Amino acid sequence: MSDARSGIPIENTNVTNLETGTTWTTDAGGSCRITVSDNGRLSISHVSFQDTIVQVASALRPIHVALYPLELNVVEVYADQPFNRKAALGVNRVSLPFLTASPSFLGEPDILKGLTFLPGVTDGKEGYSHLFVRGGNQDQNQILLDGATMLNVNHFGGYISMFQPELVGGVDFYKNYWPSEFGGWLSSVLDIRTKEGNYKEHHQSFQFGLVAPKFSASGPLATDKLSYRIGMRRTIVDLATGAVARKIRRGDRSGDVGNLFTQDLTVRLDGRLGNNQHLSLTALHARDRHSFLERYPLYNQLSEDNYGINNEVLALNYKANLGMSTSLRGHASYSNYKHFYDAYSKGDDGPNYGGMEHNSLETSSVIGNSVSSIKFNVHGKTHFNNSLALHYGIEREEFDYRISLNRSQAVDGEITRDYNQSMETTDISNTAFSVDILYRPGNRFQINSGVRLSRYSYGKYATLLPEPKILLTYQLNDRSTINAAFNIQRQSTMLLGFTDDIGRFREFYISNDGISALSQSRQWSLGYFRNPVGLLDNMSVELFFKDQSDVVKFVPSTDFDKDVVEYSSFLHRNGRLRAYGLEVFLQKTTGKLHGSLSYTYAKSQSVFGSLNGGNWFDSDFDFRHSVNYLMMYNFGRGYRLSGAWTYKTGRPFTVPTSTAEIGNWRSTFPIMEGLNNMRLPAFHRLDINIERRWKTRRGNTRWFGVGVYNVYNRVNPFFAQPSDIPGKLEVTGMFPVMPSFNIGFEL
Repeated sequence: MSDARSGIPIENTNVTNLETGTTWTTDAGGSCRITVSDNGRLSISHVSFQDTIVQVASALRPIHVALYPLELNVVEVYADQPFNRKAALGVNRVSLPFLTASPSFLGEPDILKGLTFLPGVTDGKEGYSHLFVRGGNQDQNQILLDGATMLNVNHFGGYISMFQPELVGGVDFYKNYWPSEFGGWLSSVLDIRTKEGNYKEHHQSFQFGLVAPKFSASGPLATDKLSYRIGMRRTIVDLATGAVARKIRRGDRSGDVGNLFTQDLTVRLDGRLGNNQHLSLTALHARDRHSFLERYPLYNQLSEDNYGINNEVLALNYKANLGMSTSLRGHASYSNYKHFYDAYSKGDDGPNYGGMEHNSLETSSVIGNSVSSIKFNVHGKTHFNNSLALHYGIEREEFDYRISLNRSQAVDGEITRDYNQSMETTDISNTAFSVDILYRPGNRFQINSGVRLSRYSYGKYATLLPEPKILLTYQLNDRSTINAAFNIQRQSTMLLGFTDDIGRFREFYISNDGISALSQSRQWSLGYFRNPVGLLDNMSVELFFKDQSDVVKFVPSTDFDKDVVEYSSFLHRNGRLRAYGLEVFLQKTTGKLHGSLSYTYAKSQSVFGSLNGGNWFDSDFDFRHSVNYLMMYNFGRGYRLSGAWTYKTGRPFTVPTSTAEIGNWRSTFPIMEGLNNMRLPAFHRLDINIERRWKTRRGNTRWFGVGVYNVYNRVNPFFAQPSDIPGKLEVTGMFPVMPSFNIGFEL
């Protein structure tokens, strides 16, 4: 299936054999295999395209169908296929309109933010928006961009991700069962696919807003054979603050200033190598630089703090159809993630009281972390008939991890302290074989079962990691489905994560060093999915239980950076994480009024023999109750009013419960009776947005929008510490009420 206007394949198209009633859904390449007799008829439907009926002259041949888009100026649809059918795949195949429709930070729609409106998914704290899935940690999610491995995918602290919605073609999110071609991570899989370029016409679009202007373009390099798609955006605040920062750095100005620079560039090329072969190349370059400078000549003081992130991805994908029943996919990719913290200060080591001598003190510290991946895989799919299909593949991925710290101190120009240390692991690989069987013993019952067997090696250390899984699905009727799933996952990547003394969460990634066993997760889930008749058209209720073993926790001392490099002394091993919960999802996806409501109860606890006296404690991001409410109303000529309200229980953290004096020391020392012994205040926020989209006489789209973030100015906790009043907290927020706008147009 393809779009008649652009030639781009159409995913999630329902193809139904009108004789038997069997329905299959097209994949990312717009294809599916379905059995039909000679002169049989197929019904083809998609929420964004006109319905089509095709009569098949011969059953043993490929059929290419071009669909014409619907004009959805009045009625918007926020789901791609019947909700209960997704249960058969164990996948949340989230529609892009749903992911980008919610009000967003400073008017910039974001894929990752949209996922947090699903039950079982939270985004951490404000100003740090990673994914936390079903009580798991942020490092337990496999994130793929066109098959390439990515780690930290957020810009400037997590306010927006590096994935521009205009360039995304499909998003598959798995949290209870996923195909065995994915593996090596404990909690979830986020598979993001960029959009193919237009094979017939050239299109360009521009958007301007408070965050970053952006530009995208798509079109043919050779009509119907070769296409391109490109998107770029860049913040503009540094055009003003950057000039001030340079003056402070040169000494031409005193005071302080913060500076921010963020950009990303995504390019995709697609080529059709005949009727049955396709080749694509995707490249991503993303960069962040945040800095804060201070210069006060009166105190002979200069200080500068910098934080930077670099992400680079290059992914090559090949697809081929070998006859009517078998297809193959080949993949090769390189990805590299880097980040650094840089702190520099120069000044006097104390005030000059009464002519007292003092010295010039200069300190510098740079700590960085980098992770690179080189991956190759080949995966195949064979359909024997409508009841039996086999998926199989082989993969090889090699990793390099590096952490380094360079620190120096000089008094009156002479170095008095120097520390240079690095930790590099380059001989790391994972070789995996995977196979999945899809079997339908009847029209209502389906079994998905698979196993991934990988060999992890690090130097002379090597171990086999089996990851078996099974999903049982039973369709009660045309509108209701139940399923039950069990899977075992293994993970080699470890996170050195901690909150520093000013409330920032800092993260460093390393690989398992062979001292402790690799982490393992066992998850059970049970779900009921229904397409009701009436006001609601989607609903689900799911129960889950997750038991993770051999997890690690990094607890540094007061010298954070040095402890990261010497992590082995501060890494608590052989831990266990236990999470269980209930997820409820209600949704209305069609008509002028759209709404969704998700509720999650999730309890997540951890235990380590070397921490908290060996007793269980609430996990760092244990959000016990989470509620997300989204409402959108379409009216007038292309107007849409949207509002989103988010609530989650305050996360736990550790505070001293008392103090003690030791010997003749005049200082007191804090005493903690237990880890995560207090919770931050609850988080809740309301965002609203109104926008209008319309088409010109030439068929080009125009749009504008205004929004308000944190409408009722809630002070949500970014950082908290005990106040002078016993039992009270001093809470520091991150974002007050903030207006935004965006305006854009196509050429």
